[in-house]
Amino acid sequence: MTYVFTLKHVPQVINARRTESLDAPAILELVAPRTTSQFGRVNIVHLIEKSNLSVTLSNEQNEVLGFAGFLDQPQLEVCNPADWECWLSDMHYKVAANATPLNSLFLHHFVAKDDYTIGCASEIVRTVFNAVPELRFIFLTLRSDNNPEPALAQIFQPAERDGLGGYCHYTLYVCHRHNHAPLLHIRRACVEDHDDLTPLFKRLNNNLIETYGNYFLAEMIEAQNDDNQALVAEVEGKAVGFMSVSSHVNVGLLQDCFELSSFHGLCKPHPDDVLVEDAPSTPPASTPIVPASTPIVPASTPIVPASTPIVPAQPERKESEVSMGKNSSEAIDQGIGSTSSDPSMTTLLPSSGMKPKLSEFHMGSRSSLPGGPDVFTSTSPTGFSVSMGASSCEPDAFSIQLFCMEEQFEMRSADFLPKIFKLFPKKDFAVITVPHLVPEFPLIQQFVRVTPKRTSNVPHELYVFHRNGLLSAGFSVRPAKTDDYEQVVKLTRNINLHENLLADLRSYNSARRDEDGTEIQAFVADCVGQVVGICIMRREENIEEVRAHYNVEDFIYFNHHRRDEHAHLHHFALNPIFQHYSKHFIKEVLRQGHKSCLYYPIYPTTAPTNVSASHSLITGLNFMVPVRARRQIDYPLQELGVNAPSERVISHSPPYAINHINRKLTLEPKVTINARIVVVGASDVGISFLETLCFCPHLRFNNLTLVSKRGLPHKLFSPSQTYSSEDLARLSLRSWVNNPISTGFMSDIDRNSKHVITADGARVAYDHLVICTGQQYQIPCPTGADVHNMATNYDLTKGAANQPYDITKPIPDNVMAVNDSYDITKLSMWASNSPSIIIYGRSFEAYHITQCLLSWGIPGARVILVRPPAQNSGVSVSDDNTNGDPFNEPLVSKAVELGLQESGVRILANHVLAAWGEEGNTHGGSTITSVSFTTPTKPLSLPCMGFISLHPKRIDIRTFLALNRACLVFDGRLTIDASFKTNDPSIWAAGPITKYARRYHADGYWARHENYSSKEIGFRLAMTILPLFDPTLDGADPGDYPPTTPATTMRGESRQENPHEKLIPVYMEPKVTMGELPGGFTYLHVRKPGERAPYAAQLDSIDHGAEVVTGSPENGNYFRLHLNRFDRVETITCLVRGSHLSTSNLIRLYGTHERYLNNLVGRNKEGMLVDLFAFFRAPWSMAIYHDRFPDFRQEIRDLLSTSLGANVPSVEAKVRQLVDEDLFINNQQRETLRKYYSQTGQRKAVEGRLLSFLSYNYYHLPMFAKPGMV
Repeated sequence: MTYVFTLKHVPQVINARRTESLDAPAILELVAPRTTSQFGRVNIVHLIEKSNLSVTLSNEQNEVLGFAGFLDQPQLEVCNPADWECWLSDMHYKVAANATPLNSLFLHHFVAKDDYTIGCASEIVRTVFNAVPELRFIFLTLRSDNNPEPALAQIFQPAERDGLGGYCHYTLYVCHRHNHAPLLHIRRACVEDHDDLTPLFKRLNNNLIETYGNYFLAEMIEAQNDDNQALVAEVEGKAVGFMSVSSHVNVGLLQDCFELSSFHGLCKPHPDDVLVEDAPSTPPASTPIVPASTPIVPASTPIVPASTPIVPAQPERKESEVSMGKNSSEAIDQGIGSTSSDPSMTTLLPSSGMKPKLSEFHMGSRSSLPGGPDVFTSTSPTGFSVSMGASSCEPDAFSIQLFCMEEQFEMRSADFLPKIFKLFPKKDFAVITVPHLVPEFPLIQQFVRVTPKRTSNVPHELYVFHRNGLLSAGFSVRPAKTDDYEQVVKLTRNINLHENLLADLRSYNSARRDEDGTEIQAFVADCVGQVVGICIMRREENIEEVRAHYNVEDFIYFNHHRRDEHAHLHHFALNPIFQHYSKHFIKEVLRQGHKSCLYYPIYPTTAPTNVSASHSLITGLNFMVPVRARRQIDYPLQELGVNAPSERVISHSPPYAINHINRKLTLEPKVTINARIVVVGASDVGISFLETLCFCPHLRFNNLTLVSKRGLPHKLFSPSQTYSSEDLARLSLRSWVNNPISTGFMSDIDRNSKHVITADGARVAYDHLVICTGQQYQIPCPTGADVHNMATNYDLTKGAANQPYDITKPIPDNVMAVNDSYDITKLSMWASNSPSIIIYGRSFEAYHITQCLLSWGIPGARVILVRPPAQNSGVSVSDDNTNGDPFNEPLVSKAVELGLQESGVRILANHVLAAWGEEGNTHGGSTITSVSFTTPTKPLSLPCMGFISLHPKRIDIRTFLALNRACLVFDGRLTIDASFKTNDPSIWAAGPITKYARRYHADGYWARHENYSSKEIGFRLAMTILPLFDPTLDGADPGDYPPTTPATTMRGESRQENPHEKLIPVYMEPKVTMGELPGGFTYLHVRKPGERAPYAAQLDSIDHGAEVVTGSPENGNYFRLHLNRFDRVETITCLVRGSHLSTSNLIRLYGTHERYLNNLVGRNKEGMLVDLFAFFRAPWSMAIYHDRFPDFRQEIRDLLSTSLGANVPSVEAKVRQLVDEDLFINNQQRETLRKYYSQTGQRKAVEGRLLSFLSYNYYHLPMFAKPGMV
C-alpha cells in the first residue's frame, strides 16, 4: 500500500498502474494552464497509444490523481527522434557520455490533481524506475523560455553542459536513478548477517531451517571457500538479500537434459573441438514446432571478449511476490533423478534422521545425495562429441544455489550479477534451476531459459546467463552497413532459410528496396564492435488485410497509426546470450525505423514455398503477442456489386497466423508460466483450451504439451466443423504447444509421479493434466448370434449390439472406424478398389461418409448403409432421445433417404452385426469377405470387401483402462465437478468423456457435454484453470460460470463453501451440425444447447414459438427458422443442393431478436418472405454477420439500462416498472414508452452508437450510407 500526501499532509492511498485509453477523459480534467504552457496541447489518447510507458495513479475509488507518459525519444520539435544521442553530444551535455537508448526515457506529459502534484510526481518516477530496472535517466525537454512546475522542479535538474555548445530552443532536464531507486550494495556475506537474514528465510520458506537447524545460514557463511561463496545485498547497514554460489556443476547431466548446443555445452571452447549436436530432437517435418525459447544462433559464433568492462544490467519488471530460488546442487540432483518438484532439501538428511552440520554435509565438493547423479561436479559432456580423442572438457559455468530477497528490493536482484562473476573470473556462465511451479522472479528474468530436450522429464527449469550479458553500455542498435555482411553470415549460418535472410540484406545494402519498390530496413545489434543480432523488415503493404482479418485493434487504436508506421518483420536473430535485450532491440528498431507496429506471420506447412520461405524463424517470437483471427463475412459479391468491400479486405491469400508488437508492448512484461500443462486428446475441446491459453497476451506458457495419436491436427473431422483447416492455420498452435517425441494414445497415468504414459512407453511429466479425448467410433464386436438357426434381434441380450471389438484380437485389414481426417485420407485410398463397401452406423457422420464415397466416384451400387436399431428397440446403440434420427426433422430425413435411393445406395435398417467371415492375406493379416446381420425377422448375409464402422461411439477402451488403473472416479464416464476437476486436484477433464458427479443431480442427457458447443466448453475450462496462473484474475465470475476451486484444495482441508459450486455451468453458444449429405445436399443445423427433444414434441410444446419456412428439400432450397416465445432465433435448418452455403453468416443469426432482422415476423405476416436465403443475402444483413455486432448489441443494452440522472430512470427500468404492475403491456403504455425513449435523448444516443459502429467498421460495411451521402 502506497501513500501520497497533499500540501496539507493529508495521506491518500494510491495505486500505480499502466494507463488505459479509458482514462483519457479523467486525465483531460486534470490539465491545467501550467500543463499546457509546459507541454503544449497534447492529444492524450494519441500519447497513450504511442508512449512506451504511461503510468496512472488512482485512489481507492479509482479516481485518477495523476498521469505521466514516457517515450524513448524526445519531442519531434527538439531533434530527430532516431538520432537524439547525437543531439545530446552536439549540445555538449555531460550526461551524453552515459545516456543510451537502453537506460533512458523522456517525459512527454505530466498532470496531477491539485494538492497532489508533488507526491504524484515522486511516486510516478519511483514507479518507472522500478518498472524498468535498466533505466538510469529520465529526461525532460522544455522550451528555453519555460521552467518546470514546482512538482517537477524538485525531481528534474538542468543537465550540465561541457561548454556552451550549439544554441537550442529547448532545455534538457534530467532525473537520476540514484535519487529514487539506487543500486544495492553487494558484498561478501559474514556470520553477523545471520540475524538479518534468518527472519527473511523464515518468512519465505521454513524448510531449510527445519532441515538443517536454526543456524544453517551461519554455518553456510562460515564454510565459504574458493568454490562455494555467499553474498548479501545491504541497504543502510542491513542485509536484505542473500545469494549462495558454487563452482561445481555437472555439465554432462545438464547436457543430457537440456538443449545447450547454443552455449557450447557450458564448456570452455577448445581449438580441437568438433561440436556435434545430440541425436535430433526436433519434430518431424510434418509437425514442426517453434520452441518458445530455443536459441538458434550457433555456439561457434564469436562472442564479446570477456575482458570487456562489465556494466550491470537489470531484469525486466514482473509483478509478483518475492521469490526464493533454492537451487543447491543437492536440490538439482534430487530433481533430475526423481519426479518431485519440491524445492526443499528434506531428502538430503542422512538415514539416521539427525540434522547434520550444513558446513560439513552441504558444502562438500561433491553431491551429498547417495546414489544420485552428481550435478555440480565436473564430468565429460554427453551433449557433444569431441574429435582427436580430447579429454573431458573444462566446465565454464558456476551455479546459483540459494537466493532470496526482500520484496521491497526484489527488482534490484540483478545487482548481484556483476559481483558473482567477479568471484569466478574464469567462468563465463551462471546457471540456476528452479522447479516448474515456482513463479519466475525478477532475477531470472535476466537469464535465458534453456529448452528441455523432448526426451527429458526433468522437474526443473534451467536458466543461463553469460558474462557478456552485462555489457549493457556496449550494446547498441544501428542501421546495417555493407561492412556487417560477413559478420551476419557467421551469425546466421545455422538458421533455416538463412540464404533468404542474406539475400534481403544484400537488397537493402544495394538499393534499400525490393525490385517492386517495397521499402526494406535492416538493423544490427552491435556489442563493442561485433554484430550480435540482425533484424530485417519491410513496410507492411497489406495493412488493410491485416486489420480486416485479425484483431490487431485489441492492441492498438488503428486510427492513431499512420500507414507508413506499420512494418512487416521478415528476419530477427539475436545471439542467445543477449536474448534478454530482445525487446530493447525491437524497441530500437521501431524508433530508428520510424515505425510503431510490427507484424510477423507464421505460415502452415501446407503454404506455398514462395510465401513461407521469405520469413525465417525468429528468436524474439516469445516477446510478441499472437493475434486472433477475425470471423469474416461471406459477402454476396454479385448482389453487392460496387458496394462490396475492396479486394484487400476480402483477400483470399493463404491463411497464416500473425504475431504483433508495438511501442506500448516493448516495456510491458509477460508473466512466464513454467507449469507443465499436458492436454490429452486433440478434440475440439482440447484445441479450444489450448487456443485460450496461447492467446492470453500477458501470459507466456513455456510447457504446453499435447498428447495425441496424430499429434497437432491440420484438419479436424467433426460435424460441428468448429475448426476448419484455415482456422487451425491461423492459430499456429505448433508455435506454442509441444508434441512429445512419440505420439500415441494415453495408456496409463502415474498419479504419484505425475506422468502420462503413452502406448509406446514414453513418459510425459505434468503438473496439470487435462483429459479431453472425447468419444470415438469403435470397431463393433459381432454379437455371435447363431444366424444358421435364424436368430433375430429379439434373441440378443441387452447391450450386445453396443460392444466394441476386443483390442487384444487383430483387426482385419479392410475394417476401420473413421474418427479423424487421417482416417478419411486412408479411406479414400482403398475404398475405390473395394467392390462392396458396408457403412455401419446411423449417425450424421454415417450419412456424411456415404456422400464422401459417392463424391469420390464410387458407384452407389457398391455401397450399403446398414443402420443399427434405434433406442426404443431394446438393443440401444444411442443415448439420443430422437429415435435415432440424426436430423430430427421429417422433411430433411425424407430428402436424404430419397438422395440415397437415387444414388443407388442400398439401405438396411435395424440390422445388428452378428459375424463376419475372414480370410488370410499375403501380408500376414486377414480380410473380411462377408458379414452377417440379425434383423427383427431373419438373418442376412452380405459379401463385403470393406467395412466402415461408425457405431458404436463410446470412450475408447484403452482410455478407460488408463483412467481405471489411475483410480479416477468413473461412473459410466469420467466424473467431474462443476469446475471440471476429477477426484485428483491436478487432473481436469471436459467433453463427451465426462459426466457431472451425482451430487449435482445432472445425470440426464441434457447435461452431457456433447450437447453443447465444444469450443465454449474448452474456453470455460481454460478460464477455470487460468486463475491458478494469471495474477490479474482473482477467480471466475459467478454470473458467467461457477468459480473454480483452488487446485490445492484437498479432501479434509477447511475452506469456505461456495454456493455456486453446487451448480453446473450454463452454456450459451449454439450446437452446430453441418456437412454434405447424399443427394448432393449441403446441410446446416443450429440449435439451442442442451437436450434435443423430438421434432414432434417440440411442435406440441406450448412455448415452442413460431416458425418461418421457405423452400423445400425437393427443390434444394429448404430454410427453416424457429423463433422462441421471445422472438429470438433458436433453431436454424438449411438444406440446399450444391456446396455453397454461407454457413458462417447464418450461424450468426442464432440468438438474434427478430427486430434486428429487419422486422422478420412482421414481414412474414405480410407474406413478404418468399426466400429466406435471398432475404439474408440482402445488403442490410451484412452488419448482422459482422464479428463486432454482438459487442454493439451489448452496448445498446447497456445504454438502455443506464440511468440518465437521479430522477430520470432508464428505459429498462421503466419497462420493468410496467411489467411489475401488469405482466402485459398495452398499446397505450407502448406509446408512452416510445415517447419517453425519444424525449429523454436515448433514441439519439442509440442512433449515434449505430452510426459510430458503421463508420468505424466501414471497411467491412461499405454498403451502408453515411450521413450526408444521401
